[in-house]
Amino acid sequence: MHRILQAGARAHADRPQRSAPRLRLLALAGLALCAGQALASGYRFGTQSAAAEGTANSNGAEAVDASTIFTNPAGLTRLGKGWHVSGVLDYVDPKVKFTDAGSYISLPGSGFQPKATSVAGDVVEPTKATFVPHLYGAYKASDDLAYGLGIFVPSGAKLDYRPDWGGRYNVNFVELKSLAFNPNVAWKPAKQLSVSAGLTLEYMHGDIKRAVPYGNAYAAGLLAAAQQAAAAGASGIAVQLQQQAAQVYANPMFDGGVHVKGQDWGLGMNLALLWELDEQTRVGVAWRSGIRHKLKGSADWTQPATLPANVLAAATGAPYDGKGKLDHNDSGASLEVKTPDSVSFHIFHQLNKRWALMADTTWHRQSTLEELRIKFDSTTPPSITPEHWKNVWRASVGAQYQFNDKLTLRAGAARDKSPVQGQYRGAALPDSDRDWLAFGMNWKFSAQTSVDLALGYVKLKDAPMSITDDGEGEKPCNCSNATVRGNYQSKATTLGLQLNHSF
Repeated sequence: MHRILQAGARAHADRPQRSAPRLRLLALAGLALCAGQALASGYRFGTQSAAAEGTANSNGAEAVDASTIFTNPAGLTRLGKGWHVSGVLDYVDPKVKFTDAGSYISLPGSGFQPKATSVAGDVVEPTKATFVPHLYGAYKASDDLAYGLGIFVPSGAKLDYRPDWGGRYNVNFVELKSLAFNPNVAWKPAKQLSVSAGLTLEYMHGDIKRAVPYGNAYAAGLLAAAQQAAAAGASGIAVQLQQQAAQVYANPMFDGGVHVKGQDWGLGMNLALLWELDEQTRVGVAWRSGIRHKLKGSADWTQPATLPANVLAAATGAPYDGKGKLDHNDSGASLEVKTPDSVSFHIFHQLNKRWALMADTTWHRQSTLEELRIKFDSTTPPSITPEHWKNVWRASVGAQYQFNDKLTLRAGAARDKSPVQGQYRGAALPDSDRDWLAFGMNWKFSAQTSVDLALGYVKLKDAPMSITDDGEGEKPCNCSNATVRGNYQSKATTLGLQLNHSF
């Protein structure tokens, strides 16, 4: 019998389709692109300045403090001579609710019916509030020359699902952290024209966990052994193996898990232009390059300790490693990804002494993200997760009112399109189109010191999802064949505080 089990396991190993035995993670997909509910579309964080946040990020051509380094660093030449510092702290309270519509898992070719991984109507809320800091410093050396350094969070978010939720075989926990260091030089080649150039050194770290349905892996091996037994005329053994396979198939008691972490530094650049048409009106253009990352880290697998003795005995031959691990051995892992290029066009117009209007439109080149291909340092073949993102636009308008010499009031609204196409929406990035509404104020304590406050509300369109982890048909299939079905309802409230000081 043991020889039959080994022969069946070898036959299963030689098959071109390896379904559950190798859940190669779409995991690392989330490692770089897990910013599920970032404030902006895709995986951008979306607000790096409380002054900008108060106008829904429409004030790129205003350039009144050091935070202009992020929106349009050419605006550094508009600051007064000497040093300028702006420190920002954002409080973000996202509310994400996933309502399950009947998620399930299957084992193609087994003859088994799909099994539910949740109860339809189950609700999961995977987000919590967080604080995000940014810092900007600038020095204007002369009327025509200025320098600046921005330290900000370009992207990042966190989703922490319940361990037993219906999409646990897709993702259970995902977190993205990033930090960018962006030095810039701004110069005025003409009285009304400012230009700037900068470099961006970006650090990215990701962390993701997911459940692994080892029951399906062992069921597939047992069914392969059963076929070999039947072909050898051992019908009784074949029936026994089929019963054992049915015992472990889609049984969460036999789940394991995988934890993937990775990090990388990348380098990009940015250019900007600010043209002052007259004393009341200025227009600007700002470009930021995408940044290539090769996230390198580790994949740590946890095996179930609950397998029945007869199943465990069947998993001691090839293609297992003698411990029932298949090739799920701990190893290094890596993923190459490029963040999107962006181009912003903005305008600022001072209507009169009290009122000013502003607008911004930004194009994001998201279509470079066709798929996520994860490579493992072991013999495990790469994992492919389809994304097929599209290029998108973001548009915002704002206004501000000079109430008196000390107080300025602001407001703005924006529409932010999502690069995610509905048929490819996944649990690590349940993104959709969103609308922003923002209010803000600036209070001047003195000629050198002021504070900005901003309150924002972001509402996302409902995001239905039905996605199967099947590697988009690639063979061998490093996938769980688990399907997550449901709908996301998401919104967020933001509070920004910014302190500005010049000396």
